[in-house]
Amino acid sequence: MSTQTRNVLITGGTGILGSAVTKAYIAQGDNVAVTYLFENEVERFKQYNPDISEEVTFLFANVTEEAEVQKSFQEFQSQIGPLDILINIVGGFVGGIPAAELEVEKWDFMMELNLKSVFLCCKTALPEMTARGAGKIVNVSARAGLKGEAGMSAYCVSKGGVRTLTEALAAEVMDAGVNVNAIMPSVIDTPANRQSMPDEDPGRWVSPSNIAKVICFLTSDEAAVINGAAIPVYGRA
Repeated sequence: MSTQTRNVLITGGTGILGSAVTKAYIAQGDNVAVTYLFENEVERFKQYNPDISEEVTFLFANVTEEAEVQKSFQEFQSQIGPLDILINIVGGFVGGIPAAELEVEKWDFMMELNLKSVFLCCKTALPEMTARGAGKIVNVSARAGLKGEAGMSAYCVSKGGVRTLTEALAAEVMDAGVNVNAIMPSVIDTPANRQSMPDEDPGRWVSPSNIAKVICFLTSDEAAVINGAAIPVYGRA
């Protein structure tokens, strides 16, 4: 792992997975900022992570709106400095609805939240990274992005889009010293997933802290030769 202090921006860094990733980078001594959309996200983060909350910079941003993404990146640069690492975690899930019955609004919601947010953040980050000849980006796709599943059309398409967007971006910037990779979780061991799937064995799922280790590796010097990859992080699920 790098011994140099890096400047890290984590979208969705106040959530369960985001908090674990934020902790991991803080533990490495990096400068970390996280985006949030609602004030209660920040309050919840501080409540559950009092040991690190003073070390985190919180930036308001609706990452599905280009102007807000640009503003939050400008704030990051003015408060912290040049962006070294971007982790795109913002996302959500809509499922259990056949495509013929799926409201257009829910389809659009998945595309905006899961895919457009990643596109906008990468689009905003890459010019500076390529100009400096250095930078790391990790996007969060999903195993569901590999294959269409019944009742999950919008989610599968949006997460599959993240994977193929990652591949396209990596091909565009590979000669500029920038690495763009994705991870593909299956079921993450979160309180919400335990509640919604009480009959499943969470011991087979992957923990947020273990996913954070994979993300940290992908942004380390040791992973400099990995570019355009979609890394499975399935646990035993």
